[in-house]
Amino acid sequence: MRRIFFTIAILLFSWNVFSQGIQFEIGSWKEVLQKAKQENKLIFVDLYTTWCGPCKKMAAETFPQQAVGDYFNKNFVNYKIDAEKGEGPELAGKYEVSAYPTLVFVNAAGELVYKFMGVRTADKLIAEGEKAVRLYALAPSIAAMEKEYEQGKRGKVFLGEYYALLKESGAGGGIVLNEYLKCLSDEELLLEENVSNIGNISIFDPVLFDRLVKGIKKVEGENKKLGNRLNTSVMKSLSACFATCVKEKDEKALEGILGVKAGLGNLENGMSAMMGGGKSYLPAEQLRLDFYSNNRLDDKFKTLMSEYMIAQQQENSIDSLRKTEEITNRHFEMLIDSARMKNDSAAIVSIRKTMGMASLFGGVKYKLLSSFVISATRHYWKITDQQNVGEKKKCIAWVNYAYQLDRTPATAWGCADLLEEIGEKQGAKKLLNDVLEVIKNNSLSDADPKDIQSVTERVEKM
Repeated sequence: MRRIFFTIAILLFSWNVFSQGIQFEIGSWKEVLQKAKQENKLIFVDLYTTWCGPCKKMAAETFPQQAVGDYFNKNFVNYKIDAEKGEGPELAGKYEVSAYPTLVFVNAAGELVYKFMGVRTADKLIAEGEKAVRLYALAPSIAAMEKEYEQGKRGKVFLGEYYALLKESGAGGGIVLNEYLKCLSDEELLLEENVSNIGNISIFDPVLFDRLVKGIKKVEGENKKLGNRLNTSVMKSLSACFATCVKEKDEKALEGILGVKAGLGNLENGMSAMMGGGKSYLPAEQLRLDFYSNNRLDDKFKTLMSEYMIAQQQENSIDSLRKTEEITNRHFEMLIDSARMKNDSAAIVSIRKTMGMASLFGGVKYKLLSSFVISATRHYWKITDQQNVGEKKKCIAWVNYAYQLDRTPATAWGCADLLEEIGEKQGAKKLLNDVLEVIKNNSLSDADPKDIQSVTERVEKM
């Protein structure tokens, strides 16, 4: 009897825990739409498949949590459906689902309000829900202002309020932001909120950017801190404009963007590019090559890539890089030897930390260049005449140059992949053996043992 009561208690407890999570409706899509209309709520839809591991993870770990259930049961009509069965394929097509899990929020008319893909933890899923609620609440105001905008309303106050709504909704400012900023005086452009807004520009406007460059030049001597903030915002906006011009195949905008870069001193900063500044901090020729490759301007890409690689191999010679590495390593080895003689373990730890930071900051330029050369060479190989011996030798030389710029297991692995793709399996093996030898002979190497093991195993299988 006690065993029966114990079993019942466990079942009740399990049911209670589950019930604290999201409560999904059972029924047809039509019934769910009707309920959302009656309760004046958005619909949250989990579009999943039976073979999707991340879908199962969300179902097992995120949906059952009490905090998630409390928020979603209060604010949404919740529904989950297999995207490959019943009404699932129709809904997946309607909401343009291409990966799983995809989570969508729709209104009672079945119109998409917001969607996202991938696994979310409890806190992040609630944040996604809050964003959907915010977008839904803002929709009527945005629609009303959009109508006025289409009718020709363009006052400074109106544009500022319209952009603020678009920004809050997450839709971005687009042309509205450009028009608003162009309404402002030079003094207004330099106000804190507008310096921040400048970083959100995503459509290139030569007149607006000409004013911004002049503004930077003017304030740099008067207020260096403000000048730096404005410069950072402009560079961030150029990255977004570059993405737009690639998407729209706008080569004129590309050259305008590069002209602004040149006007600012053609800033190149690999660390800034990696830390959120975006592609505007990369060299101009890399941006051109990126544009050409994305828009299949193959002849332009091939010509520029050949010229670019000749210039890089002259400006960033491997001999010079090796000498710099040798001097740096010798310096740190002397410091560590000195600390060891004094039995100063704390100093050794500090020196190794400093060495790691020096390697990180000093090597960013070469890591980025190596990564770009690998990617660009892969594209070049795809579009060139692969039966041409000269073209093959050229690509092999570029891959080996990329490896020499960053002799690490990760880079060696990527280079070996490309060499095998080109048909140079022995060259790939030689390169992998070389990186193992480099690590072995470098007492200061911080290579991950797992990476070393992976490379070793790959060599043994070749």
